[in-house]
Amino acid sequence: MDNNNPVKKLILGFNSNLCRCKKCPSYPGHKDKVVYCERAKSPYMVKKISCLCPKCRVWKLNRFAETYYCASGAAPLSRI
Repeated sequence: MDNNNPVKKLILGFNSNLCRCKKCPSYPGHKDKVVYCERAKSPYMVKKISCLCPKCRVWKLNRFAETYYCASGAAPLSRI
């Protein structure tokens, strides 16, 4: 992400407030950054237990289709 772009910072900040990653059973912990669908995959090992992406408002608002972004990386439709 371009850390100097104010629009991208605003989008990420808004989405961070809606994000459910930290409540997900597959969240890798380690105080890892969230909003994987907009950022990138986690640098930590992810155990695919179950995925909350389809229940997340960020996922719904952006009309994402995939799951486990924590393991696979940002969505192709990501604006960040």
